[in-house]
Amino acid sequence: MEARIVIVGSDTDRVALWDWLSGDRDLRGLVRRDTVPRAGEMGGEIEYVVSAVIGAGAVWAALAKTLSIWLMQRRSDVTITITGPGGRKTHVSTKRTKDPEAVIREVLDATTEQQ
Repeated sequence: MEARIVIVGSDTDRVALWDWLSGDRDLRGLVRRDTVPRAGEMGGEIEYVVSAVIGAGAVWAALAKTLSIWLMQRRSDVTITITGPGGRKTHVSTKRTKDPEAVIREVLDATTEQQ
């Protein structure tokens, strides 16, 4: 199962998120970068993909927590889109979300419960 994360922000924000996710001990070895081509474009959008098969519920809980901490620490306006393993999406913004962990968990847990 995979969760996909897309960030709308500066290049500095993208690098910071990559460093944050790849440095989290609970996510170590589960995070990779993908470039997804958009229709009619040569380049693509960078996505961070978290893959887990065994113990996915614990991985999604760790991902929700680490993303929410990262978002709360950002000083710039950043929005991330999380697509859960079942395709459910949500957008979380540093300016508009009071409890980002709850929003992220809702997306990730909805799929885990259906499995």
